[in-house]
Amino acid sequence: MKNKSKRKKEKLSPERRRASVILGVLSAIFIVLTVFLVIIFREYLTDIERVRAFINRHIIVGTLIMIALCAVQVVVALVPGELVEIAAGYAFGAWGGMLVCLIGATVGSIIVLMLVRRFGRKFVYTFYPKEKMDSIKWLHDERKRNSLTFILFLIPGTPKDLLTYAIGLTDMSIPTYILLTTAARFPSLITSTMGGSAVGEQNYTSAIIIFTITAAISIVGFIIYNVIEKKHQKVTENKEHKEE
Repeated sequence: MKNKSKRKKEKLSPERRRASVILGVLSAIFIVLTVFLVIIFREYLTDIERVRAFINRHIIVGTLIMIALCAVQVVVALVPGELVEIAAGYAFGAWGGMLVCLIGATVGSIIVLMLVRRFGRKFVYTFYPKEKMDSIKWLHDERKRNSLTFILFLIPGTPKDLLTYAIGLTDMSIPTYILLTTAARFPSLITSTMGGSAVGEQNYTSAIIIFTITAAISIVGFIIYNVIEKKHQKVTENKEHKEE
């Protein structure tokens, strides 16, 4: 009975309520923006020239909407970021889409860091399990944190949204985070937007090649991330065992 009442109390904590409200609002924004874009482009989604002509006529609004989609995706992670990046490449071209996604990802990451530092661990646990966050022990090692952060954001396939939430629990400054991750995001972003651009131009052979290579690199990146995580978890456990 005590455990049940404790769990109930935790669910009703102010942090959880605020996190739920924030999650609900951001999810609604993402859905509304997505539906809005589908309504606008539903009649000529297969005509890339008309899509890009529309974007050029409404460049400010179109850019702001895509930046907002990328930012909200980072905060809420409703869908894989690659889908939003491919859509950006389709609408804005490879380089334009990459720039828009980079700005959106940076804005979204800053929002995540500020929210985590405002509401703390309970806010993070609304999105990711406590056990998962606790497993990223290397983030608390200042000697390795910056270099590993850069490397993991550089490799496609690593859980960048998860890492951003975890970094929010450390003392890494926001300027340092932006400096480390902005350039590091480039490879994964440009491959996705190049693929989206190729689809829009009906260059399906290039799109398949790009997506296949990206998928292969992502799998390798995911494996590397797990190896790094397990290695540092083992080192930490050994240190704790020696201290005992």
